[in-house]
Amino acid sequence: MKLGVMKAQLPNSLQAADKVFAFGASSGKESLGWDLNEVLSPLNAKQLNKAKAFDELDALVLAVAEEAKPGDHILVMSNGGFGGVHQKILKALEGKK
Repeated sequence: MKLGVMKAQLPNSLQAADKVFAFGASSGKESLGWDLNEVLSPLNAKQLNKAKAFDELDALVLAVAEEAKPGDHILVMSNGGFGGVHQKILKALEGKK
């Protein structure tokens, strides 16, 4: 992702999702080096508003937990531990009960 080789394919590959919560650090060693909001903008065209980009992992976790409803399926895709996001989301969802 950091190289941006596949960034042009992101909107089409995520089109079938009801909502997209994406993380891309804006600075530091985890920085993508390209604008995630801009790349995801086709998913927000025509008032679809289905994609949100975050540069703070905790803000992404909070947003997922706030929007998730019983019966929703949450898919997390990453190429590593991703800051423990899996457990953070589960903990945040557990706190909603």
